[in-house]
Amino acid sequence: MSKLLARGIQFHYQTRGEGPDIVLVHGVTSSLAAWYNGILTSLVAAGFRVTVYDMRGHGLSESTPTGYSSLDAATDLAALLDVLGIDRVMLAGHSFGGALAMHFALLYPERARGVVLLDSGLACLRHMRVIQDWGGWKTPGLREEGFTPEWFQEEDGKEDMSEFLRKGLSVPRLQGFKKGQVGLTPRIKKLLEETRVGSEMREVAGLTEDSLPEIEPPVLALYGGTSPNRKMAAHLGNVMPNCAPIILDGIGHFAVMHDPQPFLVHMTPFFQDPEGFVRRAKSESFIDPENTTEIVGEVAG
Repeated sequence: MSKLLARGIQFHYQTRGEGPDIVLVHGVTSSLAAWYNGILTSLVAAGFRVTVYDMRGHGLSESTPTGYSSLDAATDLAALLDVLGIDRVMLAGHSFGGALAMHFALLYPERARGVVLLDSGLACLRHMRVIQDWGGWKTPGLREEGFTPEWFQEEDGKEDMSEFLRKGLSVPRLQGFKKGQVGLTPRIKKLLEETRVGSEMREVAGLTEDSLPEIEPPVLALYGGTSPNRKMAAHLGNVMPNCAPIILDGIGHFAVMHDPQPFLVHMTPFFQDPEGFVRRAKSESFIDPENTTEIVGEVAG
């Protein structure tokens, strides 16, 4: 087990492979183990040096009462990279991990070679989420557990989403190698009860909608076609000059954790040439100008 001290906090991390640096960032209540689904090994095999780590309060990293906004998390990452002696990196983040990566690229454009968003809901774009017609409400057993659009809307209006996270993690998983298990482990329960992660994760914290066009590094926005975040993809492609958005048809928010191959098809060539990937995507017009909520093409490099 490898740990290092950054910003006075012990972070758990792992680094594998040789080549250009990639950092993979998990979402809230997850851990670096999320990348053991084949993404870590595939990127190492493709010739990259890949670092994964547990965010503050997650996995085996040290917990603090506060410090869970995307601004705090991006600053944590910069300090962690300083200790590791890594100057420039490419980043991929799932869910909140993508918000962290975008905030890092905004704050440290000279250090970010490129960013991959894996169905990341940005706090500043929360108004674009599709909730009522989200396909996930049809998941067997979900309504029986109390998950309805009405309940979500009520919870979403609160400052703190801890109860939403707690309830969601109490439902047995429907797929993946942990199928049938619940995600509300004692460690995660402590995170939700003893920190402000449930409220601070929702803060815009400087990553505003107006700041998105200022992000200089190339961005690949990979979103699921059945995800409530799907409308964010085209919007990012329209407002960010250096962003290539791609919708993966029939895929939901957590799909990357269970079947990473559709994502790797795009992630790998992007990491091999971030600037060229986005340039090709832009030149081939993968966004329908008449319908800015959907992507009408695919890029595989």
